[in-house]
Amino acid sequence: MKAIFINHLTIARDSGIAFSSDPATWRLAPATLEATRLLDGEERLLFLFGGRTDDGQGGVLSTEAVIARQRRLVEQIEAGGGRIDAVLTCSHWPDAPCQCWGKNPALLWLAATRFDLHLEEAYVLGDDARDVDMAAAVGARPLVILCGRRVGDLFGDAPPRKDFPIAENLSTAVEYIAVEEDIAQQWGRPRENAVPRPIAEEGAEQPDMLPSFMVTSSKAEGLQAQRVRAQLQMRDIVRWLSFLVIGAVGLSLGIAYLLTHLYRVQPFPPIAYYVTLQFIPRPLRGALFILFGLGIIAAAFHSWFRLTRAARR
Repeated sequence: MKAIFINHLTIARDSGIAFSSDPATWRLAPATLEATRLLDGEERLLFLFGGRTDDGQGGVLSTEAVIARQRRLVEQIEAGGGRIDAVLTCSHWPDAPCQCWGKNPALLWLAATRFDLHLEEAYVLGDDARDVDMAAAVGARPLVILCGRRVGDLFGDAPPRKDFPIAENLSTAVEYIAVEEDIAQQWGRPRENAVPRPIAEEGAEQPDMLPSFMVTSSKAEGLQAQRVRAQLQMRDIVRWLSFLVIGAVGLSLGIAYLLTHLYRVQPFPPIAYYVTLQFIPRPLRGALFILFGLGIIAAAFHSWFRLTRAARR
């Protein structure tokens, strides 16, 4: 699944809105609404992300205030015919240590884990250099939107990276993405290999260091539920297979002990010599029975996969 991540400050700036202002007064510009409509699609998800920022009075907005503003943006985008699938929020103080940004940004990894995203095919429409570094850390395509600001205001005289585009506004960024996607379909995607995804349990020891995650569309809810069902089915399969193997081993040992006992105390007719392959050396005989058993198991799994695939259609 492909994805596009948009910084909530970018959405607000594109409509000339100060993020610290009262969200009840916000009205997204028609051009912003049209750009967000063009960004969503059946083959990709659209995420809104961001963290705490200044409140316009020398302080910092609370997490609740940031989430309320993010909800306001989602409501207006939906009212304009667009869609935001999920919202990710860094609730930590600016410049405070957390796992939301940096070399292993959970703002992107968390979404990738929940929806099995291909981040090497994702775009991050960022607001500043920190968003560029975050995108580059996971192999995504960064794209900075100025919204009336100058490049020097964001990066100074020496930008840390030069391999990303800069757009004047969100509409221009949408046009750039459309062109790059067309080129990728015709010639392939000129990206580096995907960055290995961190283990999902790495942040479990410090959940307070991770961003919050809120699903906001029925499409994302359906995909998330589908992924959970698939994980549960895989666990059921592993559990079933474990019981099957343990039971088969116990049954095999029981039959082996009974046959050994019968060989020692009960005479068999001459035909048993050929039925039990006594004329073949024991190591080779054991290998033949193992191959026979593996063949039966492979046939059983092949039949089971065919039945489950037919049931899903």
